[in-house]
Amino acid sequence: MTRRTSVAVYAVGDAGATGELLGAATLIEPEFVLVDPPLNQALADQSRQLRVGVFAAADGIAEVIDVAQVRVVPDAPDLVLLQLAAASTAPARGVPVELHFDRLGIEFQPPSIPEIVAAVRVVLAEAPPPPGLPENPVEDPLRFVFRLFGGG
Repeated sequence: MTRRTSVAVYAVGDAGATGELLGAATLIEPEFVLVDPPLNQALADQSRQLRVGVFAAADGIAEVIDVAQVRVVPDAPDLVLLQLAAASTAPARGVPVELHFDRLGIEFQPPSIPEIVAAVRVVLAEAPPPPGLPENPVEDPLRFVFRLFGGG
């Protein structure tokens, strides 16, 4: 699957400024980002103040959103989600859960926790291997614009 939306995860410094690029993630719902490996394990072990850059070039969307909370799925510590402080307007990947309808096809039973975990793992498996963090700040989407003003 090709990602229409790219998400970069950044540290936030003590003064509140956007810090170093930590890794990548997938926007699975407007309010939630699924953290890609290997950053997922680092955040599961130690939470910190974060911010994300959400980019969907085809849709003309570039957003910087603070992370309200780092959430680790109980019994699935590799599934680390960032709950955003505000909803993104970029296209979300979604979670491929299978809905189970009654015999008449009218009402459906909500998916079980194990079914949701399995669906989120499908999304995590789609994450590309980590390319390594850029050495040149121009490759960092937030820093690219900063160069227009003499920074970086």
